[in-house]
Amino acid sequence: MKESMATVADLGEFAVIRDFFAPLHETNAPGMVVGIGDDAAVLAVPRTQQLLATVDALVEGVHFSGTDDPFRIGQKALRVNLSDIAAMGGLPTWYLLSLGLPAATSTAWLAEFVRGLQVTGAEFGVRIAGGNITASSAGCSIHVTMFGQVGQGRALTRSGAQVGDRILVTGTIGDAALGLAVRQGRLQAVDEADRLYLEGRLDLPEARIAMGLAVSDAAVVHAAMDISDGLVADLGHLCQAGGVGAQVDVEKLPLSAAARRMVERDPELWPLLLTGGEDYELLVTATEGALEILETLARQTGVPWTEIGVITSAAEIEIRQQGQPMSLPQKGWRHF
Repeated sequence: MKESMATVADLGEFAVIRDFFAPLHETNAPGMVVGIGDDAAVLAVPRTQQLLATVDALVEGVHFSGTDDPFRIGQKALRVNLSDIAAMGGLPTWYLLSLGLPAATSTAWLAEFVRGLQVTGAEFGVRIAGGNITASSAGCSIHVTMFGQVGQGRALTRSGAQVGDRILVTGTIGDAALGLAVRQGRLQAVDEADRLYLEGRLDLPEARIAMGLAVSDAAVVHAAMDISDGLVADLGHLCQAGGVGAQVDVEKLPLSAAARRMVERDPELWPLLLTGGEDYELLVTATEGALEILETLARQTGVPWTEIGVITSAAEIEIRQQGQPMSLPQKGWRHF
């Protein structure tokens, strides 16, 4: 049987683990006492550190389609979890993978998916510690549990925002939402270079690990999280955790050149940029006096910060456009 014609059912569960996932495992990886091959991993955490743990899922038909590039799916599966570790100011170390695959999944698809894991794991220094594979009758499902380490008492959380804090974000906002809309055919007449850029931002989100570590070390941020469900929704989560409100000026939002061109052609796209989700940028609050330090960190890491608003005492999120409150049809992504 030709390899391109083979399926995971032809190989069987244990051969899939042996041929595709065992090669990802490093027996001498730092802190990994026992990895793939036992009932559970044994991981050593230095006593000066605390363990961070987060889990996220990519599900076929919800987060990707059967025609999407499996290499990029593998990369994104790790990157969305890495973003959570970055938001906590941690250093990613290990991950567990639970994979549900239809029996007809080709080994060629699986090889490209694993290559995506391998490339991203090498880029961020994170290693597989174990996992599970099962048959799926409803498409592919990918669940990654990511572990990281952060110094004792130094984890960044959502709950510390204070009235008067400035609100800042890394990178640019809205690219992934536009990329999804383009891919689904909801936006027409898009320049090819812009299409490639926006879909690239959707498929390969940034994980701001270096900035998260730098912010944690500098100890100048009161609250932090990453933006996955849309700026407005996630800012709402941050404010709810801290018992505060926020005011954001649309004109201050950092946009890529591609997003800027699209919103200038169609201002009705603003709500999509604000609520569409999957930006995976960092959202933080800090005092005005900390802005100079954050700017220094931006130069050191190559990751820009943009101030977009202020934390208020009002129990609401106010989005302002040209000085007037802006009405939004929804606050952000919801699964149900």
